[in-house]
Amino acid sequence: MPVATVLAVGLAVTSVLLAAPLSALLARASWTRRAPRAALVLWQAVCLSAGVCLVGAGFVIALEPLGNNIATALFRWLQRLFDGQALVGMTGHGIISGTLATSAALILFGVLIRSVILTVRRRRAHRLLLDLLTGGRSPVVTSDRCGVGSDREVGDLLADVRILDHSMAVAYTLPGWHSRVVLSAGMLDLLDRAELVAVIDHEKAHVRSRHDLLVLPFQAWGTALGWLPGVRAAAESVAELTEMLADDWAVRRSSPATLARALATVALAGVPGASGEIGPHRSPVAPLAQVTPAVAGRSVAARVERLLRPCPLPMYSLVCVHVVAGLLLVVPVGLLLIGWR
Repeated sequence: MPVATVLAVGLAVTSVLLAAPLSALLARASWTRRAPRAALVLWQAVCLSAGVCLVGAGFVIALEPLGNNIATALFRWLQRLFDGQALVGMTGHGIISGTLATSAALILFGVLIRSVILTVRRRRAHRLLLDLLTGGRSPVVTSDRCGVGSDREVGDLLADVRILDHSMAVAYTLPGWHSRVVLSAGMLDLLDRAELVAVIDHEKAHVRSRHDLLVLPFQAWGTALGWLPGVRAAAESVAELTEMLADDWAVRRSSPATLARALATVALAGVPGASGEIGPHRSPVAPLAQVTPAVAGRSVAARVERLLRPCPLPMYSLVCVHVVAGLLLVVPVGLLLIGWR
């Protein structure tokens, strides 16, 4: 069997394994909650490697007669394309394979671009409605509503936070260039000052770290390729890990016990809500947009247990995770550049 065929089959099989069973196994793994940052790096490597292997396998079959590796073969094909002889030297099955690989790449990028455009539009509409409901600024909230502290302390705490006049406990982040951190009046009534500090720090961590950019590709491909067993699980796992990453940031100024108490209080206040909220109920404006994951939409029990009983991965395990992530990216690209002759 020609080397190019072996390489293409190997890349195709690797892509299928990464997109389905291996992604499903990684989504069920418990160690990821012990190291959410490293797990997110691995998830991104798995996603990119699966795409590179899928598209690369098709291009290897298509470009094999034109060069010794993917770089020289692609360069020669581009030269022939500009000369109006794009199909000269290519075989029939190579043309079909190249067409399928190009279609797969266009579909993946097209779904992502479409998702980005729709998300930007929905966030803009969400932001306009939110500004309308809150008067374009954070309303004055008295210390009685937050339980403790002077009015000045409460004002400092809620600076740059939009308050919805709603009795249900809701907190979420609206990301973007003009981001918003939103709390409901019901949240202010439910939590004390220390718990509010933890919740607000959690939400601001999403804004500061742009977790929405981490989650968006997985959400987009989960919507388009949700029939694959590992793709939708990947989107859910990445969303949960970003929550845990924001938890880690929030406890730097507060404490794990305080944030855990806030999570448990909100979760026990009612039926767990949809993604994008801390609280058990959907925000009046949340249906307008898919906002970033917020404090309590997913796996509250796991997050509370993680805060109260931390068990971080040892350093050598973290190094291994990053090495595996690097290999997932370097090996397929290296094989394509080394070539098949």
